[in-house]
Amino acid sequence: MSGIPKLSVLMVEDNPDHTELCREHLSPEEFELFTARTGSEALAMSKKRPYDVVLLDYLLPDTNGMDLLPRIKELQSNSLILFVSAVDDADLSYQALRAGASDYVIKGFGYFKTLRDRIYEALEE
Repeated sequence: MSGIPKLSVLMVEDNPDHTELCREHLSPEEFELFTARTGSEALAMSKKRPYDVVLLDYLLPDTNGMDLLPRIKELQSNSLILFVSAVDDADLSYQALRAGASDYVIKGFGYFKTLRDRIYEALEE
């Protein structure tokens, strides 16, 4: 794996258990993971540096992912944004993709196990 640059990932997720599960499944050899627990923290971090990938949760303590998505997209115009939600809603998925998300990942059982593959699939498209 040496020689291949790590992907920088901003994970916007308020649930520490979800963050830890994702951290366990996104290898530190492949991913440099940065976490924000609120929308305002994500915006502040997005102003400081670019990220290759943004994992954007829908339900956050201070906002929701749909309100945050266009603001993150503006600050991270070259980033791949994966919208992540426990809400399995076709309308919300459609709205997120129309607003600029590259993928809509449902936080179903074991979703974190497929997250790496979903990131690479979205990067290839």
